[in-house]
Amino acid sequence: MRFNSCLGNFEFLTAKFQPISMLCYVTRPDSVVMEVEVDAKANGEDCLNQVCRKLGIIEVDYFGLQFLGSKGENLWLNLRNRISHQMEGMSPYRMKLRVKFFVEPHLILQEQTRHLFFLHAMEDLQAGHLHCSPEQAVELSALLAQAVYGDFSQCTAKYIYKELCSEDLTTTILNSITAKHKSLDGMRQATAEYQALQTVSSLENYGVEWHSVRDGEGQKLMIGVGPDGISLCKEDFAIINRIPYSVVQIATQTGKNMYLTVTKESGNSVVLLFKLVSVRAANGLYRAVTETHAFYRCDTVTNAVMMQYSRDLKGHLASLFSENVSFGKKYVFDIKRTSKEVYDHARRVLYNAGIVDLASHNDLSTPNSPLKSSENNLNCGSCEGLSCPSRTLQTQLQKLKEAMLCMACCEEEINSAFCPCGHMVCCNACASQLQSCPICRASVEHVQHVYLPTYTSLMNLAML
Repeated sequence: MRFNSCLGNFEFLTAKFQPISMLCYVTRPDSVVMEVEVDAKANGEDCLNQVCRKLGIIEVDYFGLQFLGSKGENLWLNLRNRISHQMEGMSPYRMKLRVKFFVEPHLILQEQTRHLFFLHAMEDLQAGHLHCSPEQAVELSALLAQAVYGDFSQCTAKYIYKELCSEDLTTTILNSITAKHKSLDGMRQATAEYQALQTVSSLENYGVEWHSVRDGEGQKLMIGVGPDGISLCKEDFAIINRIPYSVVQIATQTGKNMYLTVTKESGNSVVLLFKLVSVRAANGLYRAVTETHAFYRCDTVTNAVMMQYSRDLKGHLASLFSENVSFGKKYVFDIKRTSKEVYDHARRVLYNAGIVDLASHNDLSTPNSPLKSSENNLNCGSCEGLSCPSRTLQTQLQKLKEAMLCMACCEEEINSAFCPCGHMVCCNACASQLQSCPICRASVEHVQHVYLPTYTSLMNLAML
């Protein structure tokens, strides 16, 4: 009896002194460290949501939290699993806020999101992950200088170009940057960042995540997992081979090895072996291939992918009684939405919140901006409260008009569908210039003209 009593007291004291919260230090792309306090049993999603909430970001699905493994490998925190089960040591845990899935700049709805994309893209550019021509380097140097330092001043462009490129700064190149930077006088920071992102998004390795591996013969390689497929490169990022997702049959992982089964032009299959520094690094590459393919190439994330998980011993015992319990689950994949679903979700959230924060690459201060123009016949001018029926109707119609604008030019109404994917996001002039769908990146075989209700007819109907 006395032993049982002591044991009970010990369990009580142990439970009493268990931490109820833990600290996470999250470094943003601009090197600012954010302190986030979460529950001791919190999942990675709890931490990411807090960070994005503080930054005012709704498009959370583009981002992830990255940390260093025991062997120096970069690992993505699985947002649906407990933080304490993934990271070694004790709190506080240190992570980085990173862009996990890159999309085209015109698909980003929030200026805050676009700013983080810009910072991450410039970091990749300076690290040598993206290669640009001399002309692109001049343009990017001037835009970067304008975004960071504002209008031209002596030696600003020179400093930025040295940071951006490893080439020697000749007088000719410096004069070109100076002339370009002077031509940007008065340009807003957000506009400069958007134009820089437009240029970067046209570069070959935009949105590619790199992994260091060895092939079956022990040769060091870099594997790039991107929106269009998988790139095999040498250590200096010189391309060896490109593998589109359409020829990948299956990806598997066993221990420190990751295998890709690929269909060759002859119709035969070949298995490519990649050896990584640790089991977690191999799992990270396996996840990157699966999640990236699902994000960019699929219309929706199926439950078969979302619900794949493993169980520890206790979780397995619990599952004998009920398969619905969450105790002991360790989710394998970490993706909830595809690129199309992220865009649609963010747009709905912004509209429901009454926030117009779209297409900031247009100068919204000008009266001709499509996002600033409105019909004055709905302005009664006699009400100051937000509950005014006319003002509410005007807001709803304005949101409807913005939803029907071409996402490429933000000027004309949507009137075209890409075939065979069926997405309708552009006007005919913009759609005819695209070879792949900006939503799912599927090849466009032809563009079909469609007849949607015009904004004017919808406005007249709403006013009846």
